[in-house]
Parts: sequence; structure tokens; C-alpha cells
Amino acid sequence: MRDFQDDDVRGAGPPVVWHGLESAPVLLVLDPAGEAKHDALPATWRPLADHLRVGWCRLPAETGDTPSVDQLLEGVATHAHLVAAGTAAEAALRLADAHADRVRSVVVVDPAPMTRAGVEADADGSYADWWDTDTAAARQHLLARGVRVAAFVSRETDPAVRVEPPVPLGHPDVVGRVVQLLLSFQGDRADPEPVEPERAEVVEAWHAVRERFGPALERARRSGG
Repeated sequence: MRDFQDDDVRGAGPPVVWHGLESAPVLLVLDPAGEAKHDALPATWRPLADHLRVGWCRLPAETGDTPSVDQLLEGVATHAHLVAAGTAAEAALRLADAHADRVRSVVVVDPAPMTRAGVEADADGSYADWWDTDTAAARQHLLARGVRVAAFVSRETDPAVRVEPPVPLGHPDVVGRVVQLLLSFQGDRADPEPVEPERAEVVEAWHAVRERFGPALERARRSGG
């Protein structure tokens, strides 16, 4: 598994990048790899900003006068969804618990512990076992508060991915899977609030992403490379 702690890109670029209409549902991305380093979203995420308010937070974001992620969530007037990668997984769970009145769901890509002492990766280089066991209580607690949590683990054997985990958040396959999970959360029995307007926005965002990147992904899967 690649280590974001040694990635020089984390020290470059703005701590927070916002794109999208201010009135749209908020999707807050917690990125320990610093992919939005040029004051712009990764190209794969830009279609979502036509339908959602995307805030991309390069971690750690608490530098200088920049508001913390907690402060960003406190300023959200509508519901928010969190997307976290790698070692930001635990931070996302903590933030969701602290702001359960605003956060509706959490999606984690290739979760990994902040401190890996005594935690072993599996044969595929992932920390799926750690996620399943060590975060179970926190996830169950969030579910009881109406916050849905899901994670997915990338595999090097997936021909559409073809990179060592954790897969970058900007990878088109990641974008598609994130939005699919967001859609699966909307209006289920664990979420009693009416969400149809928000669901419509997420549906539109997913269609935009699929239309733009779907054919290339399908070709990659069929060809095996």
C-alpha cells in the first residue's frame, strides 16, 4: 500500500477547494494525498460539481487562518456527505459523530489506520480486516444516529483500476463507486427523513459521471488492461 505520509504533494496547494452551487447538497472530501493541489477539483470530480457542492480538503487542513474541517461542517446549512481516503477514515467517523445533525453518510475509500503500529495489512495490501473489526463499534453507533457508513477496498486485480492501493480519489472508478454508494443510502429505512430532492441531485451527478467516463471504464474491464 502506498504511504501518503511521505507524499510531497501533501505540502502543496490550497488546504480547501470549493466548487459547485452554494445551495446544492454538500459533499466534503477528506484527502490525505492532496490531489486538488492546483486550486481545482480532479477532472473526474468536476461533473459532480455541476449538481453538488464539493469541498475538497487536503489534510491536514488546519493551517494558518484556514478553517478546520469541524468549522467547515458547522457552516453547512444543508445536509452533508463525507468521502474519505486511506488514513482519513478515522477522522471521517469522528467528524460524522460530532456533526450527526448535518452529516448523512460517510464513504471511505481504501481505509487505513492513522497509526499502523501493531496493525498488519492483508495479502492484498489492504486494511479491510482492521476496518471491519476496529471501527465496527463506531460505525454501529453512527448507524443508530441515522448516519450511513460504507467502505470499499480496491484490488490491483481490477483491470479498470491498475494502480497500487490506495487508489487515488481522482480515479474515475472511485468516483463512480462513491456516487453509487451515496445513491444506495438515500431514502432507506435507516434514514427516516425525506430525501427525494437530494436524491435527484445525486442521481443527476452520477449520470453525468457515468456518461463522461463510463465507456472508457467498460473498455478497460473488457480488455483486462
